[in-house]
Amino acid sequence: MTQEIVNSTANIQIPHSVSFWFRKDYIGEYLELGDLIVDGVSITPDFLEFRSYRNGLNALRKRLLQAKNASITLTLNEPNIYNLQRVVYGGTISSGSTVSVLEGRHLQVTVDVAGDYVSLSDAGETDFANITVTGIFAVTDVLHETNLISVDIALDTDGNALFDATDVGVANGQTVYVTYTINTESMYSSEIFGATNATVEGAAKLQARNNQGGVMQVWDLSSVQLAPNGDMTLALDAVQTIPLLATLQERSGTFGTVYAK
Repeated sequence: MTQEIVNSTANIQIPHSVSFWFRKDYIGEYLELGDLIVDGVSITPDFLEFRSYRNGLNALRKRLLQAKNASITLTLNEPNIYNLQRVVYGGTISSGSTVSVLEGRHLQVTVDVAGDYVSLSDAGETDFANITVTGIFAVTDVLHETNLISVDIALDTDGNALFDATDVGVANGQTVYVTYTINTESMYSSEIFGATNATVEGAAKLQARNNQGGVMQVWDLSSVQLAPNGDMTLALDAVQTIPLLATLQERSGTFGTVYAK
């Protein structure tokens, strides 16, 4: 039986489900960190080496375990509020915030029987009720010195900002630069480097499931400390990821247990 297990071809199968669960401050429920890649589990203990001439040339005789070091490198593909809080050492998460998002787009002026307008639907916007146009500028006005409208404009139900084209000196089909705000409601907030999360630690579970053969592993970790581990791609035109380092810590005399099947 032992020989069959050791030589099992199922041992080389790739786990079909990998997840990481975290229970902050060792209380409450485990929360999944989301879609992620586990880049690796690193076991790097420190040893104090003792060398001796007892059997001839100076050679290593003993290696004494001096420090227990282990860590897990994670790349999270879901920048939800919990994950952002963990990497920016954020304060307590609160809800119900309203934020004005600032935007600007080059749009064409339309003059027809329905009126003169620029259409924010052309900019890909859909939340018309919460959008307000704050400025219309000639594309040559690179310093935005002359706002062609004197008051902010709310959108109609079709996403159009109506104005008098003759009044502001623009013509049908002319391209203008339009600035607008989007009032985004019901947002969650977490202060960067908040006072309540200088250290992010708790219990964790790393699970590599394989229901189609091969080894299933469950790492039940007594204590881990989470810390950012590289650059977040939030500000780039790329897949948004959050790099995390989970450092294993000893708690109640153990680092945890690894299970396999």
